[in-house]
Amino acid sequence: MAESFQEKTEQPTDKRLEDARTKGQVAQSPELASCLIILFVSVFLYYAIGKGFNAMFLVYSRCIRNLNIEVTQGSVQSILYFAVEEFLYIVVPIFAIVIALGVASSFVQTGFMWSFEAMMPKFETLNPAKGITRLVSKRSVFELLKSIIKIVVLGYIFYSLIKNQWPAILALAGQDALSIVSFLARTCYSLAFKVGAVFLFVAGLDYLRQRWQQKKDLMMTQQEVKEEVREREGNPLIKSRIRSLQREMARRRMMEDVKKADVVVTNPTSFAIAIRYVAAEMPAPRIVAKGAGFIAERIKETARSHGVTIVEDKPLARALFQAVKVGDYIPETFYLIVAELLARVYKKRNRVTL
Repeated sequence: MAESFQEKTEQPTDKRLEDARTKGQVAQSPELASCLIILFVSVFLYYAIGKGFNAMFLVYSRCIRNLNIEVTQGSVQSILYFAVEEFLYIVVPIFAIVIALGVASSFVQTGFMWSFEAMMPKFETLNPAKGITRLVSKRSVFELLKSIIKIVVLGYIFYSLIKNQWPAILALAGQDALSIVSFLARTCYSLAFKVGAVFLFVAGLDYLRQRWQQKKDLMMTQQEVKEEVREREGNPLIKSRIRSLQREMARRRMMEDVKKADVVVTNPTSFAIAIRYVAAEMPAPRIVAKGAGFIAERIKETARSHGVTIVEDKPLARALFQAVKVGDYIPETFYLIVAELLARVYKKRNRVTL
């Protein structure tokens, strides 16, 4: 219960942002795609409208010329194929631009993203109570204000355009069809470009607001941050127990190696270092176990119970304990003194060194 009353003061972590992205919760302004489509399609039509009219006139003239031909299945198919081909020639570039702009606008805002969870149907959206809650939320009020602003801006653009072009509109009655079509094309292009430019600015502001709102919605409490760190790094008690078990297993392995050691060098009360050397297998003597205090006592007990020689050498024990890790070979600086020590041990055991 205490967590629910905590204030969300912490910035969202990378994991929280990635989880939100996996669910499809990203900052995205749907108006951006429509604005880009309006702008680029209007520019494309402005420069390609001439070719489009020429293509339509070509289809029309081809059909007129073929009115007197014999109506057969082959002739009708030929005219149909020609008309469809020219139609696709006009329409396909426009649809290609629309699709490309829609994909590009989404990619610019969110990058490459594919979320199956976002596409799954959510039955809780059918709940009337939640629907009413969404209608009276701050987000719905903002969307309403945004729609009102767009309508007002669009109405003003229409009004200013008609007001400026009113004399030219009145003069269209005495002009030919080509002049009228040209005027309408220029006017529609001007209108579409202005609307697209204004709405692009609105879409940019909306995208910034969406990013701010998403970041605010994903803010975390200190408890949530702690729980996420615990999930990522593991429970401290469990990790401590695992480390304790690992140390115990390593200690058991070390004690097993003490049984195979040739000599144990002691401080005698503080340190114990077990050394093993097999001339045919090792380039140098190796430290198989070492310890201080209680561990040193266990090493000495294990050595005594398995007949391993224990030698007291305070300087050597301290130097080896500080300089060499368990499992490492001794450095060259210790070769002579350790060789002498092993020679004494072998002699005492009546062993012959190889």
